[in-house]
Amino acid sequence: METLQSLEITIEDLPDEVLEFILGFLPPYKDLQNCMSVCKRWCNCAQNVLHKTSIKLIKAIGDFNILWKNIAATDVVPTITKRFSHSACILENNMYIFGGCTTNATSFNDLWRFDLSRRQWIRPLATGTYPVPKAYTTMVDYKDCLIVFGGWTYPSLSQYYQNVTMFNDIHFYCIKTNKWILINTTNPPPPMAGHSACIKGDEMVVFGGLIMSAAQNFQIQCSNDIWVLNLSTCIWRKQLTTKPRPSPRYAQSLIRIDSDRLMLLGGVQTLQNRFVYSDCWILTMKGPTWTWKEIAVKNKEWASANIWCNPACRVGDKVVSLSRSRNGWNSAKPMVTSAVRLSRAEGAPVAVRVEQSLQRPLDRDQNINGRRGVLPRQRVPANEPVAGPSNEAEKGEKARPFNENVNLQANASSSGEPRQSFNSFDAAKKESALRRNKNKNKGMKIVRQLQEANKYRMAAFACDSTGSNTPPENDLINQRQIAHLENRLEPIPENQQQRPPAVKKIKRNTLAMHVLDISTVVDGNSMNYVSWLCPRLGEMHGAPEELVMYSLVKGNGELIMFGGVHNDISILNYSEQQNMYSNSLHFITPPRDVI
Repeated sequence: METLQSLEITIEDLPDEVLEFILGFLPPYKDLQNCMSVCKRWCNCAQNVLHKTSIKLIKAIGDFNILWKNIAATDVVPTITKRFSHSACILENNMYIFGGCTTNATSFNDLWRFDLSRRQWIRPLATGTYPVPKAYTTMVDYKDCLIVFGGWTYPSLSQYYQNVTMFNDIHFYCIKTNKWILINTTNPPPPMAGHSACIKGDEMVVFGGLIMSAAQNFQIQCSNDIWVLNLSTCIWRKQLTTKPRPSPRYAQSLIRIDSDRLMLLGGVQTLQNRFVYSDCWILTMKGPTWTWKEIAVKNKEWASANIWCNPACRVGDKVVSLSRSRNGWNSAKPMVTSAVRLSRAEGAPVAVRVEQSLQRPLDRDQNINGRRGVLPRQRVPANEPVAGPSNEAEKGEKARPFNENVNLQANASSSGEPRQSFNSFDAAKKESALRRNKNKNKGMKIVRQLQEANKYRMAAFACDSTGSNTPPENDLINQRQIAHLENRLEPIPENQQQRPPAVKKIKRNTLAMHVLDISTVVDGNSMNYVSWLCPRLGEMHGAPEELVMYSLVKGNGELIMFGGVHNDISILNYSEQQNMYSNSLHFITPPRDVI
């Protein structure tokens, strides 16, 4: 008995590596934090698990070795309404979602909290002065509060980009008291939406966006100004910056590098000329005049497309953006186009750069069969005339094979021979023969149309054969194709019922991860470039369908994506329009270690 008691092993006897492996199965939030209060050893092991989880996520993103985990709206009760263009942020062990919209006439002012430990939605029934329903707002965390600023909303029955109402209100949501507070500020900026915001100490820094100012007769304009709100005194100021500075834009990503520097990435300008920006700028927030500096971006061919509607999120020395996978660019037509990408030539005016971007390089190679592949087959419109024979004699000779069987049947039916009784077997056989003959004529007609269309398309490469009476070689090829079609035709039994047409499966484009390496400008480095990493080709297992205008935030060892609208115009074929929008959650995590 004493021997058995001496062999008893508890969890305290496990090595630290095994204990950390076990603690790694807990959600890296409240449950793992509770383990820190058990004892000093458990506290050290739990802290190591959190640190290793963060490192593994950075490494997995750099290696494009990630796992997708999806939580559908039906798996969580209660659930949040479908939406896009909302705002999101992480505070402690929760993700908060505010506002957003679903259609031009529907906006939200509700606040939802997603418990990252329990994986459950909770809607706080707060008191105080609520913000108005709006989208394209910013929400940042400051101490134990959330700060909501700006945004726009559509009046009922309004048209897109008409009668838009913008706001410059500041609302604080206090988490401890569960209360909304409307803050009265001094010297506020003009109403804006689609801007970016970050916290710098006791200040909130706001850049760009769409503005509606009295100086411009309340017309919507793009901005590249910087406004700073002192959170202690609630006083706004317009910050002075150096030149050159980024072009006016909205829907960009503003990423915090350190306490004194911010990174600006992407954006769009669609009011006058359409520009989709893929440039990168560093803002140094020191002294009375802050400094802008443009950073070169390498490997732009691997960049994420439509960065303005695909938000970027920093993970260590990497910036992650989710966009359409590279193998899906030539499939469906996107609803949100990528528009014009500017070539930033030094000293060139904007008009010149736009004209250069719109001009396509001429292909001066001789694209002849056998030289560089084959010519692409063009589609002939239905209303376009198809080239026919050159004279009536050829027309009569070519029309004879099509009507030969029909004329024979007509002569046989018009003869004076007495009708004979047919049994059921002979009647079925005759009907099958007629059906086969009909399909044969149809197949011959299709082949003839393809033949004539090919002659019309390839007229520039054809040789004149009017002086030759020999049948062309392609007629023999077409006869073989007709014979092949006849052999494939089989009579359809009468007792076989017609099957309903099969539902055509629409191939969806999935999201792929694009990674920008910013290790050259963080951790004390001050190089003048950042570079996109070569993405992983092909679809990743579990990746969701392509969405835009979603939210992407970083949790403990994972990235969390929520909401969005489908970017595929074929989504409009769905029976319900609500399927265009999403309220699903998608998590990007590193693969789990194995002992």
